[in-house]
Formats: sequence, structure tokens, C-alpha cells
Amino acid sequence: MNDPKRPFSPEVKTEAERWRRETFDPAAVQRPERKPFVTDVGIGIEPLYTPADLERIGFDYLRDAGFPGEYPFTRGERPGMNRTDPFVVSAYSGFGDAEACNRRFRKLIEIGAEQILVALDLPTQCGYDSDHEMSTAEVGQVGVAIDTLADMELLFEGIPADSVKRIGTLGNSIGPIVLALYAALGEKQGIPWSRYTVNLQNDPLKEYIARGTQILPAEPAAKLAADAVAWCVGHAPHWSPMTVCVNHINSGGAGSSMGTAIALANARHYLNLLLKQGYSIDEVAPLLHMFPDERHDFFVSIANLRALRRIWARLMKQTYGATRPEAMACRTTVYGHGQEALAEPLNNIPRTAFGTLAYVLGGASYVYLAGYDEAVSTPNEDSARVALRTLQILAHEHGFTDTIDPLGGSYFIETLTAQVEKQILDGMERIERAGGALAVINGGFGRQVMTQGAVRRQRAIDSGERPWVTVNLWPQKPNVPNTAFRGDPKATERQLARLAEVKASRNRAAVETALAEVDRATGEGANVVPSVLKAVRAYATVGEIVELWRKRFGTFLPSTEF
Repeated sequence: MNDPKRPFSPEVKTEAERWRRETFDPAAVQRPERKPFVTDVGIGIEPLYTPADLERIGFDYLRDAGFPGEYPFTRGERPGMNRTDPFVVSAYSGFGDAEACNRRFRKLIEIGAEQILVALDLPTQCGYDSDHEMSTAEVGQVGVAIDTLADMELLFEGIPADSVKRIGTLGNSIGPIVLALYAALGEKQGIPWSRYTVNLQNDPLKEYIARGTQILPAEPAAKLAADAVAWCVGHAPHWSPMTVCVNHINSGGAGSSMGTAIALANARHYLNLLLKQGYSIDEVAPLLHMFPDERHDFFVSIANLRALRRIWARLMKQTYGATRPEAMACRTTVYGHGQEALAEPLNNIPRTAFGTLAYVLGGASYVYLAGYDEAVSTPNEDSARVALRTLQILAHEHGFTDTIDPLGGSYFIETLTAQVEKQILDGMERIERAGGALAVINGGFGRQVMTQGAVRRQRAIDSGERPWVTVNLWPQKPNVPNTAFRGDPKATERQLARLAEVKASRNRAAVETALAEVDRATGEGANVVPSVLKAVRAYATVGEIVELWRKRFGTFLPSTEF
């Protein structure tokens, strides 16, 4: 009699080996496979998967898959997943000044955006006001300029904070400030914090190796980011004040498995800071989201999401002792990419659609989509509309969301999920041996992983091993279409005039008093959010607050180790 826990009869393995030996291999001699089948993360893909593969990986359904909304959450963090509430259709946008950007936001909401994530310009992200010399020629170029609460009021004029499911921004190195801006926005609109939801990225640790908007040394930057989470525990526990990112680490060269390992190490660092402050894992873990990323291999993307949920659940339960399901259920935000190309940008529409479909099938909670022209510029209005409509089609047409975890149980997907999980766990072990998240930044580990991966990826493209239509297959010259977004040249002028007006009209004494409180809280190691909120209410600028932190902590100087 067969063991009831075994998913197949022993004859399957024997027959699978026979098929390979007698049928597939001879056929492959006559008609060879067209290329080596190896994923971007280095996992070889077999021609066929059978129940024997589940036996090989020791797959146990109840232990490794389970059920949606239950530990280990492999099949989804909520019981009903997309059957009850399809993934949140999200829009990431920002350009010029608040006045121009407000019009785009209204249009996106009108056509169905359920979440608005504000793209900030580089000066704002790096803690410089629009009138700072470092901001010259950059104001409003890759996002909207936000200097004070006045800009937020204008940005959301006619858009109540509770009119969409979530509002938010990145603000990775200025997390407590953008949190305070959104809290003060609700106050200005007369909407209690309990009635709307704010989503922040607020993940400074990945900036040092992957994105580049870091300001302070990593240790104080992580503490300030953790302050935002701690404040929400007591004032807005339903907000999402931190989204720990794989996205930028993967795209920079690490690959999705090692990128996930680094992101989980970063998440652990933030959590450990909060636990040292006396918070419990059951209080703080539900406030963290993860931002997974796999833009090169469709099925690896699905496996990565499933593996991430399983690893997070076990990490929270077994390592941190979490007892609440909300602490063990990993919520994910994803940004749909598809290896966009500069040549013939309309081809990026199917690329991003297919990449996003993988996230949908993998059970992502909140989904954005890159515009087809995003490899060229900030998405124009048509590109933003197509991205939003693509998400709506994926959510409501063709039955993609009709059942939960539709590829769960596939011999291929379950095997691949286990393989990806092992890669991530191995990466986490390497990081732990290297000294943890801060060592990834301050030592040579992070740069080494990113550089080696980027070189490997580029070689695969140059050699044709990684096919890329219009780049190495039927190559075409890159082109910038006439429809590429071009910002309003007067936006900078308007922004500078508005900032000057705010500075002239605000209560200077109130600003100075509030800034002194920020400085005092920073120096004492207290949570900075209450004092930053007072400063924001007084119309202190982003740059004025960040300058206090620069004076306290200095700026980040990268190590020369490699």
C-alpha cells in the first residue's frame, strides 16, 4: 500500500526516467533544444516536471503550501485573496510642481486608480529645498517638488485623503517627514487618521547599494525610518509606514533571490531596532510590507512571491515568536516591469502586462505598472492611462483572479518555489555571516553582489543568451518618441515663487521653536515624528529639518572596500 503522504505512486519516477531516456533524449538529438534553459537567478529549467520532483524536494502540502490566510501563507496572506478583493490598482506618478501634478492625479482617480503613490523629485528625496543650490535644474524633473505642507495641500486639492484606498510616497531617506506631511494633510482636510491609509516606502537601507538617495550614515537613517513605524503603532496602526524593497536591489544586479535575501536582512534590522525600543513583534511586523521584484522570468516571479510569504511567516513565528496571523502574513507591493526597451516603446505594453500577470498569479496585494515610455521619460498621460487600464483588465477580465493561487500544486511551480526559497535562505545565511544589513552597506558585500550580477546580466544580453526583442533579437535603434513627456518649463518658476511666499508668510518664531524640538528629540534619541509633525504644521521645509539631521549625524561616506 502506498504511503498516504506521498503525492504519487513510485512508478511515476521510474516512468519519468524511462520517458527521458527513450523518448525525449533521442528526439533532442534529432531536433536539439534551441538554447540553454536557465533563469536569471541561475536555476536550470527541466523540460518536464512530474510528481517525482515533489518527492525529490520533500514537498509536504500541509507544511509547505497550506491554505490562503493560514500559516505558512504560501498560497496567500488573506483567505479570499482576489476572489473577495482584487489587488489594489495603483498609480505611481509625479512631476513638476503640485499644481500640475494635481491635475494628473485627478484624472487617474477619475479613470479608476485606487491608490496614488507620489513620485518625488530628487531634491525632495535627498532633503534639499527647491531653492537650494544643489536643486538647480532638478526641481520637478523626475517627480513632484514638495518643500512644505503648502505643497501637499495643493497636491491634494479636491482629493480627500479618504477618497482612495491608499495614498503615499517613497521618501526613503526622509521617512518621518513625509509621514508627518501626510498626517498634517489629513488634519488640514478635517479627516481623522483613522479614516484614511498612508503607504510609505521609507526603506533607507537599500538606497546605499541600489538607488542612491541616501543622506545620513546608515545606522541613524535606519533609526529614523523605524521611528515612523513606532509612531504608527500608537497613532495609525492601519497605515503602512514601511515597504522594504527588493525591486531596486534586483534591478541593480543582485538578482531576485539575493535581492530578496538582502531586503529581508534590512527588514530584520528595522524590526530589531523596534524590538529594542520595547515593541513586540506582533505590534510592528504587521506594519511592514515587502516589495518583491522579478522582471526577467515569468514563473520565477510567481515562485519568488510564494517563497517570500513562506519565509516571512516562518521567520516571524520561529525566530521572533510572533503569535498574531497579521504579523506572519507578508503583504506585498509590486511594480510591474517587463525588461522595457528604448527601441519601439509600444512593445513595452505587452512586456509589462506579462510581467504584471506573474505578480497577479503569485498573489501580490498592491500592484503598480510601469508606463510603456518609462524607459524614456516620466510616463505621459496616455502611457499612464494604458498602465492603469492594463491593471484593470488583469483584475477583472479573462478570469485571472477567479481562483486563489491558480498555479499552486503545479509540479513545476512547487519545485521552483522550493528552489527559490533555498536560494533566498542561502543568501540570508551569507549576509548573516558577513555581519548583517549594515555590513552589506559598509563593507564590500553589497557592491560586490550588485556589480557581479550586473556584469553577468549584461554579458547574457550581449551574447544573446538572454533574448531581448529589438535589442539583441531583430535589433532596432533606440528612439525617443515625439509623445515623450516634457514637463512645464514654468513649473520650477512657480515652485520657487510658492516656496518664497510660504517662507515670507509663516510664523518664523513658531518654525524656530518647532525645529529646536526636532533637534532636541534627535539628539536625545527620542522618536522624532511628534516634533517633526509640529515643524511640518508650522510650515518648516523638508530641507530645514534634514539639515538638522545632517549637522547631528553627518552625511554618508561610502567605503572604498570591494
